[in-house]
Amino acid sequence: MATTSPYTTGIRSALNNKGVDNSRVGYKDGFVTVDGKNFLKADLNNKGTTYTSQANFDKAYGGLNLGNQPTASPVSPASASPMAQAAANVTGKQAVYTPPTSQASQTLGKIGTGIDQSAGFQFTTPEAFSYNAESDPAYPSQLALAKQNAADQQIDTNAMLRASGQGKSSYSETVANQIGNKAMSTLSDTIIPQLMQQAYQRYTDDANRNLQTQQLNYGVSQDQLSNLSSLYGLQNQEYFQNPLIESETTGNYLPEEAKAAISNLMGLKGQAETKGVTAAERADYSKQADAIRSYLDSIGIDSTKYGANVSAAQASQVTPGIRTLQGQQLDQQNEQQQWENRFNYGQATGQFSNGQKTLQAQQMDTANSQYAEQFAYQKARDAITDQRWKTEFDENVRQYGLGYGLQQLSQSSDDAYRQAQIALSQDDNDRAWAQLDYDQSQPAASKYSGMTASQVLDNMKALYSEPVLDKYGDATGKTQMSTDTTKRKEMFESVVDAGLSNTETKQILLSLGFNMKDIEARIKQYPN
Repeated sequence: MATTSPYTTGIRSALNNKGVDNSRVGYKDGFVTVDGKNFLKADLNNKGTTYTSQANFDKAYGGLNLGNQPTASPVSPASASPMAQAAANVTGKQAVYTPPTSQASQTLGKIGTGIDQSAGFQFTTPEAFSYNAESDPAYPSQLALAKQNAADQQIDTNAMLRASGQGKSSYSETVANQIGNKAMSTLSDTIIPQLMQQAYQRYTDDANRNLQTQQLNYGVSQDQLSNLSSLYGLQNQEYFQNPLIESETTGNYLPEEAKAAISNLMGLKGQAETKGVTAAERADYSKQADAIRSYLDSIGIDSTKYGANVSAAQASQVTPGIRTLQGQQLDQQNEQQQWENRFNYGQATGQFSNGQKTLQAQQMDTANSQYAEQFAYQKARDAITDQRWKTEFDENVRQYGLGYGLQQLSQSSDDAYRQAQIALSQDDNDRAWAQLDYDQSQPAASKYSGMTASQVLDNMKALYSEPVLDKYGDATGKTQMSTDTTKRKEMFESVVDAGLSNTETKQILLSLGFNMKDIEARIKQYPN
């Protein structure tokens, strides 16, 4: 049973019906051509006549202009270069950037189109064999040959009959008819079956060739789909899977579209910085760059790192990317760790980077102040010789403190006040030694002991070191002290606040990458 084929539209005749002269239509390498250019690939070629579906023909014919001349296919955004595309999108004062379609998406689209085109493919079977001798090109020549043979035999027979004296008679006519009937009988019984067998062989050969052609065409289409599928797998791995794998390590994800946009932007920067570029050209590049920067912002990439005030050389050092959830979590962990490091450092030194002292340091300052005041009070009291003023001084200090007691003493007795002041002024050295005795007398857990120079240096390196990156933005395994202005200021203040000697402080700062000129300049900013 024959299968209905969708390829019933004769391409040449359909073109003729559309007004395309037959002299303009040709055939080459499986394609029907118009004016020497490929018009449509034939889906079926039967004995030199090419066929396709009506839908395929209408689609191909849509590519011909009104003059029936082939028109150039418009360049799609996917195939145009990003630079050419961006330039074409600049209209008046408004620049629009359309990100190019990814190569993987283009390939996937071709796969879909190929599947759609092959969905209606069906192997066609030849029509049932039938034979009509009258339409066989070989039959007329065989018929003429049979008639000629019969006529020749009739002439020979009549000649023999005349020689025997019979001449033209009913017998001679009978013999002539017999000769003609025999020749036609031979044609019908022998020649026509031979012609039929030959026609059937041609029918079989054509059917086999047609089947082989269909199989080859189908195989080619399937091979193309298979190749496209393999290509899509490679592109998907290169442009999607690999960036995802890389993002698991770096915390940054950069899609293919963003890479193309950044490459386009870098190209514009390079052109704008080219020697000899005109102001108008630079303004045009700027419009295009602004559109791309807007696109980068829309997909979560900080475009300020590629701003108009950033040179191409500086921008090339940027490691762009969209921060992944894993990267954000890592950032939070780093921030938490840095906070803990600063807190621990503040706890160790007794003072945080913002100048606030720890509770322990505050308590120690209070205890020191109380001890110093008590020591001063005792020295002042012992110096007062008049018991009356000594008793009154004790009561005022008890109620209101040493300052008030001295003030009241100055108002009550000049002699007693002078005696107390002389004792206080002469006792600075004794009071310092007394403070040292007090510190040493306290339990070890309550005493504050500052960090050593080595501890301060190690702590600064842990807080403010950063990895050294290569030109591709990958970590080299080496570290360096931060070059960030804010962090270096914070680092300087932390070292100065550590309470070490000037010599130790300078040694630490030099080890952290400061030079003497820089150190002296910064010290002037902190007169205390």
